[in-house]
Amino acid sequence: MTALNISVRNLRELADLLNTVVGEAKFKFDKAGMLVRVVDPAHVAMINAEVPREAFVEYQIDSDEEIALDLEKLKNVLKLAGSNDNVFVRKTNDKLKFELGTVSKSITLLDNSIVTVPKIPQISSESFLVISRGDFERGLKAAEDVSDAIKFTLSPEEFTAKSASDSEDSEMTIPKDMLKEIKCSGMIKSLYPLEYLLKFVKSIPSSETLKLSFKDDYPLTIEFNFGGAGLMKGLFLLAPRTE
Repeated sequence: MTALNISVRNLRELADLLNTVVGEAKFKFDKAGMLVRVVDPAHVAMINAEVPREAFVEYQIDSDEEIALDLEKLKNVLKLAGSNDNVFVRKTNDKLKFELGTVSKSITLLDNSIVTVPKIPQISSESFLVISRGDFERGLKAAEDVSDAIKFTLSPEEFTAKSASDSEDSEMTIPKDMLKEIKCSGMIKSLYPLEYLLKFVKSIPSSETLKLSFKDDYPLTIEFNFGGAGLMKGLFLLAPRTE
């Protein structure tokens, strides 16, 4: 890698997103841009993020390359800069050097061989909905102190997110005319762990809409764009919870 220049806001949001499931990540660089894919230790949640070269202020690489980083160390470096700043990044031997205005800091790279990159499983569903991130987050927050799981139900008429315990329950219902888009031929439902969803949605404040795809008792996929101008593309996968 020769030189990278990217907005602090974009890199911070990417680090926050990845850090919802892992503490370390391997970043792959080629002529098209940067790719990173992670899965949590329990193999419940997976994130795939693509950052095209257009999302960088400057993007120069000598050849395809992989670098593995401790995400907490990366986030600590970015705390030295303001959200509106850019950060210049250069690899020097076994370290990554960050230049943030008048301050520079280097962190040691991890051994690439100890950070594995998972394969994306073959998951497909013909049913989906497109919802605003704000509406989705409100439904999750309503369930936060109720249970550790939330049930999604989709019909041709509406989307429902419901959580229940012995003493409390919460429910968010959004009719089809309030959704950005919907495709569903019959009722489907599935239960998911709430903690992963809450961490995920809080980590991507720049994302405006989310595309949710699932079917009965089946993994959930969420497609989204994030970062400045929505140039970064993400995919979040979550295993269902058995009732």
